[in-house]
Order: sequence, then C-alpha cells, then structure tokens
Amino acid sequence: MNLQHSNKKKRILAQAKRKYRNRLRKCRLRAMVATQEELARLTGIDRTTISAVENNRLFLSSPYALVFKEVLGCSLDDLFEQVDGKHDDKETKVGSGVGN
Repeated sequence: MNLQHSNKKKRILAQAKRKYRNRLRKCRLRAMVATQEELARLTGIDRTTISAVENNRLFLSSPYALVFKEVLGCSLDDLFEQVDGKHDDKETKVGSGVGN
C-alpha cells in the first residue's frame, strides 16, 4: 500500500511539473534582488536550491514558494505559470538563460 501511495504521489508531481513552470528568476529580478546569493541570504534557502528551482531542475515546493512570496513581495500566481505541454522542453531551455 505504501508503494502504491508513493507511485501515485510521483505521478501527480510529474503531471504538475509538465503543466507548470516557476518564474522565480523573473520575480527575483523584478524585486531588484540581483543575485541568487542575495536571495539565499534573505531567505535562508541554499543558493544551489534557488539555482535548481530557477532552472526548473527542482519543482518549487509550497513552503519555499511562500517564503519567496514574502521576501520578494510577489503573489503565488507570479511565481508559477501554466505551460502548454507541447512546448515544455523548449520553453524550459529558453527560460533558463541569464536575465529571464
């Protein structure tokens, strides 16, 4: 039963990853927080975690989203965008450049 629950959780998370992408970098730059290091200092979240989230290698969790929302003065809606499943891979690669 635990294995079934775990597999269901993984499927739901995989669906969310395909459907949504984070906009943390855009929110960070809009809030005039120039670097990931500065955001790490302000939030207490490791810079490597911030980098992984900004580059869509790590899905933005609810607790982190709430911290970023408070520190950056943005909404939860600002932190996420819904993507068309046909463009996920291309959009993720384009969105990982500096300044996006």
